[in-house]
Amino acid sequence: MPGPTLAETVERHGPLPEASVLALAAGLARALQAVHACDLIHRDLKPSNVLVTIDGPRVIDFGIVRAVDASVATRSGALIGSPPFMAPEQVRGADVTAACDVFSLGSVLVYAATGRRPFGSGANGLHALLFRVLQEPPDMEGMSGPVRALAESCLAKEPERRPTPAEILESLPPVPDRWLPAEVLAELGRHAAGLLALDTAEAPAGPGAARPRRRCRHCRPGRPHRRRDEHAVARPASRALVAAGAAAAVGTVAVGLVIALLDGDRTNATGSGGGAGGGAAGRGDVPADMVGTWDGSVQEGEGGMWRHHRVTLVQGELGADVARIRTTGANQICEYAATMTSASPSVSLRPRLTRSIPPGQCEVPPSQSMTLNEADVHWTAQGMSGTLARAKHESVPAELRGSWSGTALGLTATVPTQGMRRRFDIGGGAVGTESIKITTTVGDLTCESTAMLISAEKQIHFIPIRLLTQTAGCVLGGEQLLTPSGVGLAWEDMETSESANLQRS
Repeated sequence: MPGPTLAETVERHGPLPEASVLALAAGLARALQAVHACDLIHRDLKPSNVLVTIDGPRVIDFGIVRAVDASVATRSGALIGSPPFMAPEQVRGADVTAACDVFSLGSVLVYAATGRRPFGSGANGLHALLFRVLQEPPDMEGMSGPVRALAESCLAKEPERRPTPAEILESLPPVPDRWLPAEVLAELGRHAAGLLALDTAEAPAGPGAARPRRRCRHCRPGRPHRRRDEHAVARPASRALVAAGAAAAVGTVAVGLVIALLDGDRTNATGSGGGAGGGAAGRGDVPADMVGTWDGSVQEGEGGMWRHHRVTLVQGELGADVARIRTTGANQICEYAATMTSASPSVSLRPRLTRSIPPGQCEVPPSQSMTLNEADVHWTAQGMSGTLARAKHESVPAELRGSWSGTALGLTATVPTQGMRRRFDIGGGAVGTESIKITTTVGDLTCESTAMLISAEKQIHFIPIRLLTQTAGCVLGGEQLLTPSGVGLAWEDMETSESANLQRS
């Protein structure tokens, strides 16, 4: 392939701009979709295993790929992979899933955006590096906006919290025709010119001159030259040789995969692999019309509390994990994986808790069911019910992203908020990621926090989950809504009833 590695590119030209990193993320997500669709895990995605080409990134080196259902056949204590880009479960020696490749993708994005490895280089010792991978947050100094939000979601310590390649693709903008900075494109042009020079060096010296015959290593002196199809002779840059090399490394099952990666799937397909249950679309027990993401509100009995509910169903068989569930309410976020216990006439799910924000606040809910009702789904559980509509947005629509600000009206507890300035920086991260930054200023006090995007349907629904400013007087707010209103956004805090009309800033 004509192009340097990502590691070489960043070393020569420095970190890539945001648009290039987002395009890189899209290319790598498509590559991982192809890998995972073959029930394989790459296990060694890193900058030196990504080639930078004019028409997009290419994933190479399938030397330690393995089948999803293969047992780990390595000696105790051995590390398989590259420690600076390993997922925590690889470090622990636990069973790995396709989610480990997503963690590595997040590490590659941090490197591309900053020129640094997110957990350091290991200069102070391998054990210190591995401890940081397991226990400490990544170094994202200098990163912001949708790139940071995406990298953070990919670098979640728990595999089930990471997005799938399909979810990554759904959260990203279209890839521009020119995805690299001008100086990188110029280097690729020089590299291509060098390859052409090598090729033309074998050309005949002048008109009518005969091209020297290349001796075939399969033919013996004194014997006639056999036809090309009698002994497969391949040019070094041919796809056949690349596929054959991959087959030698990982087995015949990878040949079609490598060719697919070289061809470059330019669609935003949401294929299978890596998602909850990992089933392929069209095979399994989930009704085809129910596969997808459903979003809406459910209520606890008559006049009870309303909670936001979001369920993503993937194809799978009875007894398999086929759903991811996120429910919010009372300023807490609860996430679950769910096993399908029946599929007809309703899909019945048995959830188990995978994440609680704040920790320890969420309980395991009772079994629940989903029944298709024309274009919607009727959701029920013990004492709760509601209607969920098919989600149309996996991230905030592009026209609503950016910075919005305004002055709050109302009360915060007993403190008047007149003069309290609020700014919301809305990125393009997927639902379920920290894609919104909130800045609150009152007097000399400025507080910053990040919020998880809960829904981006008719309203932008989010909940602050992390303080960036560790200053007395700064606290996290409650559930909040942004509603398009004319040329601006109407902001409301659902807990305190504060509100503001926001304009672009």
